[in-house]
Amino acid sequence: MRAYLVGGVVVIAGYLTLPEGLPRDVAYLVVGMSAVLAIVVGVRRHRPRRAAAWLWMAAGQLSWVVADTVYSWYEDVLGVSPFPSLADVYYLAGYGLIVVGLAVLVRARRRGRDLAGLVDSALITVALGLLSWLTIAAPLAEATDEALVSRLIATAYPLADIVLLAFLVRLLVGPGARSAAFWLLSTAVALLLVVDTTFTVLDSTSGYDGGGLDLLWLASYVLWGAAALHPSMTAIAEPGAEPRALTGRRLAALTLAVLVAPGALAVELVLGGRLDAWPVTGCSVVLFGLVAARMYLSAREIEAAAAARDLARSHLAHQAAHDSLTELANRAHAVELIELALSRAGRSGALVGLLFIDLDDFKAVNDTHGHAAGDEVLREAARRMRERARAGDTVGRLGGDEFVVLVEGPADEESLVDLAERMLAALRRPVAVGTREVVVGASIGVAVARGPGADAGVLLHEADAAAYRAKARGRGRVEIFDDQLRREHRARVELEQAIRAGLDRGEFLVHYQPIVDVVSGAVVCVEALLRWERPGHGLVPPDEFIPTAEMSCLICDLDRWVLQEATARAASWGGPGAGVAVAVNLSARHLADPDVVSDVVSALAGSGLDARRLVLEITETVLVDQPSVVARLRELRALGVAVSIDDFGTGYTSIAQLQHLAADSLKIDRSLVAAEDPASAALVRLVVDAGHAFGLAVIGEGVEQVGHLEALRRSGCDLAQGYLFARPGPEPDLGLHLSTASGAG
Repeated sequence: MRAYLVGGVVVIAGYLTLPEGLPRDVAYLVVGMSAVLAIVVGVRRHRPRRAAAWLWMAAGQLSWVVADTVYSWYEDVLGVSPFPSLADVYYLAGYGLIVVGLAVLVRARRRGRDLAGLVDSALITVALGLLSWLTIAAPLAEATDEALVSRLIATAYPLADIVLLAFLVRLLVGPGARSAAFWLLSTAVALLLVVDTTFTVLDSTSGYDGGGLDLLWLASYVLWGAAALHPSMTAIAEPGAEPRALTGRRLAALTLAVLVAPGALAVELVLGGRLDAWPVTGCSVVLFGLVAARMYLSAREIEAAAAARDLARSHLAHQAAHDSLTELANRAHAVELIELALSRAGRSGALVGLLFIDLDDFKAVNDTHGHAAGDEVLREAARRMRERARAGDTVGRLGGDEFVVLVEGPADEESLVDLAERMLAALRRPVAVGTREVVVGASIGVAVARGPGADAGVLLHEADAAAYRAKARGRGRVEIFDDQLRREHRARVELEQAIRAGLDRGEFLVHYQPIVDVVSGAVVCVEALLRWERPGHGLVPPDEFIPTAEMSCLICDLDRWVLQEATARAASWGGPGAGVAVAVNLSARHLADPDVVSDVVSALAGSGLDARRLVLEITETVLVDQPSVVARLRELRALGVAVSIDDFGTGYTSIAQLQHLAADSLKIDRSLVAAEDPASAALVRLVVDAGHAFGLAVIGEGVEQVGHLEALRRSGCDLAQGYLFARPGPEPDLGLHLSTASGAG
């Protein structure tokens, strides 16, 4: 394309240096023919979507080249310049072909009707057409010294330019890409119109003597060919975006167009020339009608924009208040609706019921069938809940597999329980996921608010507590928040407050229990066990406060405290305890916390303890319930700390899964160690052998009798822990030896 442009510029620059007559005519024809060939080559090379448009324009250019050839033959060979002649036929035909090509382009760029763009184009075209008629076409048509045919053909040229102008304006104001090829083509057409108009004016007044105008015609040819050769020519025929808005520049152009008719009339009156009243009047009427149409379309555009804005605002509000997966009210919106319902009920004295629905076994669907299947189950569960809910009830998704149903004005608690039972029956039915069927159930808690002053957070918590009891009592059932739960809830809240206060006041302490080597009898590790010296209650055992702490982030605070205390104590041990490790239990909630790794790093850095002397104990059920924590365990082991699987044998981890565990050791649960039946002893031996096969050390916990120890020794167990050696205490006996423990009664 650049080579073509450079060649065209060179020819144009040297055109006037050529002798007049045949040399210039040949150069002119060469440039014109090069434009035709450039368009054909551009179409073949770039394969535009509307190749016909460019081929029509190539045909128009070729028609002009033929006309130029005929005209040169008349002048250079015959020595005459007849008008009209055969050349005029080809010239006018070229205009028609070019107009067809532009029309195809304009149509291809539209996505819709674009009535506003059509009206704008008509306004500008009518105004400029009036100027062209008054200054050029009308004098030619009314020239009485010319024959009728001559006058008609002379008038046809400015009229053809007006039609060409109409499509150029339509192209410029319409939608579509403004690529380099677009501007090259638009400039070529605009240049053609300018030079045509200038030629007509000069020819009808002072006469045309050639020269400068030829350069502009040649430039139009070259720009046309360059537009076709440019790679962006394909974008010209692509549908554009929505029609362009009524910008300030377009409004200014339309205003000037509307003022053309009265302006032309004023000029004629001032100059005292002949008044062309009918053309001006006709154009004024047309322009007035177009302005009225444009005002109507603008009003429609404003209404459509306002409607679109309202729709977008409504859509955004809906998205902000609803869950994207199920289209149910999200947590924030559900809480807001609960608050509004409680406010209305407080004034009317009506009841407000809330169902808290927690799907059972949903995590197994995600783990077994994938998250896409889980999403389908959630969508189907939401659909079934909506079907079972009453008209006017609100179903919301709190997150994960937890849902709520807000019931305003229930008759009594029994009606809420009936609704919950219907929900359970619907949720128990299998859900088709692809070619498979999955089954989930639900545990539902019911809470009721009575009278004024009820709080949405409290009501939600009560329903949640009832659902928790439903799960604890076997799942797949309905529980209602009653006085017993209220007392339990109040006691739990008080206990949480006491735990938080106890941490602040330093009421917690750590007891240590040794873990000994079964063969050598040496203490190799001590387990750090949290104890609470609660004022007025004495030493509180962990099973009385740990479950409550695990319901909230309090358990993470307790874990952090034990980590810091135990690592600091272990770092201070000297003598026989200099190499003894310390084992600290990590809760499932803390292990799922993204900050758990930084908590361990902080404890090690603060105490100065070697990471190899820290063992982190997690329960087997954590691996079953939260398989995603495996990656977190790998991060912890990368620090140098060891990981031990506690209570092995109480969960659902299979022996084959041991090879995939990110752990260093496992503890056989006390229920297996203390069992006396042969099957349990065989199972202990199996676990020990499997652990060794996968490179894991094995610890037997709950060793209370010498017989338990002997059984572990025979099975090949590595380490042991239990009351037989020592009870947990604030000062661990790091010099303990197996021989002394064996003699205990």
